This record gives sequence, structure tokens and C-alpha cells, in this order.
Amino acid sequence: MPAEIHPVADSWPDGLLVYEARHETTVLSAPLRAVIDDARESGRRAVLVTPATSVISWAVAERLREADGMWAVRTLDGRLFNALSGYEAASPAELWDEPTEHAMRLDTFSGPPSGGDAYLSLDVYARERASAGTRFGGLAESLVRSLGAEALESWGQQEPTTRRWDPRGLTSSLRSQMPVTTPHYVSGPYGTVFSTTVARTSKGLLEHTRGMVPIGEFDRQLEAGGAIHLARHPRLETALVELAQSFRPTVAMVSLTQAVRTGGGTGQRAAARWPDQPVAVLIGARAVRDLDLDLDELAQRHDVTHVGSHRAPCALLRLSGPDPMWHQFVAFTHDLDEERLASALAVDFARIREAS
Repeated sequence: MPAEIHPVADSWPDGLLVYEARHETTVLSAPLRAVIDDARESGRRAVLVTPATSVISWAVAERLREADGMWAVRTLDGRLFNALSGYEAASPAELWDEPTEHAMRLDTFSGPPSGGDAYLSLDVYARERASAGTRFGGLAESLVRSLGAEALESWGQQEPTTRRWDPRGLTSSLRSQMPVTTPHYVSGPYGTVFSTTVARTSKGLLEHTRGMVPIGEFDRQLEAGGAIHLARHPRLETALVELAQSFRPTVAMVSLTQAVRTGGGTGQRAAARWPDQPVAVLIGARAVRDLDLDLDELAQRHDVTHVGSHRAPCALLRLSGPDPMWHQFVAFTHDLDEERLASALAVDFARIREAS
């Protein structure tokens, strides 16, 4: 059930738009989506305030992040806390400030993270032809199928997603919003969730699909080896190979993420959580060509393999070595030359951000 949105104030002199939701689960309902979009379009920052025990959905967290908004929680005694860091703020305007040395923190942020569910977080940019035959939704379907998750069930532009899953309907809605679309959300059983945004570029269409696929309890994933274990998982390799063979990816990143399962999907609590752990990166064929990468040479220092077409291969980097994952990733980008890599992977992010 969508959370009711109760206005605390229409505006603040410091450029904020603050709304309060009082349900235990807050989803991206039409009113909340309108609040966040209005704040962004008017040059203000949106602040969502919920009870300290509440959960916000993945879509809400994504929408706030994209709009540079903030999630805050209010305790029973009326105090306000940053829901992401756990530190107290005297006013909504201070939610972005660095905490002072003696700042109070929510009890849920004391001690190491525990519990929660493990997800593969997937973030894919792919190019499509601007033609009448182009369809969207297939990329998310491919990832879900390859990873062994249950089939997608519904889609919509807010939550709950109420339209029966139909790539043709999704494509029609996205087409109606071109040249830049707002995020469209796709849901599956057991917490699977994706968003898809499309923008027209000078060379065709750019699809940005990102989402979460559940893979069990987080503590058990850590016991099994965490991201290093997942980097070598056959299903993940299958999913990325299929992505390289059937689509035109620019770049795809996969991470291990901790989240919580809600009654209607996937969400986040105001509590300590493990940072995301990078698992694998897929670099598209165009970037491989533009960078003139010698994949065989790179494979001598990194866990890199050719995937996709032999004539136009993609590069699959799996962060499966003994060093910390981020160290492996930094070492890889250093070998490629960060500036050249960023240029080769350049996409029209500005248009995507305008829509989100």
C-alpha cells in the first residue's frame, strides 16, 4: 500500500522541500514522486522524513539519490537523524553537513552491520538503434533469466507497479516520452526490481537499466567468500556473456549489495549496512576497440576474458583476486589509463540525469 505523504512545509528559506511519510514502508507513490520531481525542477532539495523504524523502497532511495535529495528519520521524541549516516541533525538543512565530534547517532548504527538480504546490484548502459523495431525490457529479462531469478511480473512509473509485465507496453510508454524518459520500474518476485531510462543521442538510443536481484542471506554470502566468490559464479558469467552477445553494452557493473526484503519488494532501513562490493565489470566492444586494448596482455595481470563476438569482443573483468575488490578495480583502470577509459566509455549522462 502506498504511503501517505504529509507535508511538513511547502518550502524552506534554505531551498528545501520537506515532506513527511508516516507509514512503516514508504514506496514511490505518485504524490512522493511528484514531490521529488517538483523539488528538482524548482532548484530545491527534497527531504523525505519517515519514522525511525520505517523502510523505504529501492525505488525511493534511487529517486532521492538521483535528485540529490535526502532521507531522514524522526524518533519518537521528535529528533531528526540522517537515515544514511545515522547522525543527528538540528534542522533539515544540516542533514548534508559533516557530523560534529560529539554528534548523537542512532542506536541502529552502533556495532557492525548484521542480517539483511544479499543482492546482485546491476548497472548497465547499452546502445540501441533508433528504429521502429527497437524494443526495451529485454535487457532486464535477460539478466533475470540468466541469474536464475523468477520471471518479471509487472511494470509502472510508480509503486506499486500495477501493469502486467509486457515489453511492448514498456516500450510504448518509453517512446511516448522521448527524447528523454523518466525512470520506468519493473518488478519480479522475492524482491527483484529494475529501472529503465532511455535517452536519444546523436548516434541512436542509450538505455540505462539498473536493478537488484536477490541471492540469499547476506551473512551466508560473506561466509561463502562474498564478492570474490560471486565473481567466479557460473550464473554471473552466463548473464554477462549473454549481455555481450545479445545487446550492445557500453559498460556494465555488478556489485554485492546488502538490503532488506519488504512485503512488496526490496528496501532499506536506517541502520548500519555493509558498503557495496564490486564483483565484475563488462567493457563494451566499442570501448575495447577505441582503447586498442590487448586483452591477452591484460589477462596476464588481471582476471580478464574475451566475451561476445570474436570480431568485436567485450572485456569481462572479474574481481576474483586476493586483494581487496576496490584495489583490484583501481589497478585495472590504472593499467588502462583512467582518462582514456572515461573518454571511451563516455555516454550522454547529462540527458539521463535530466530525466531521472
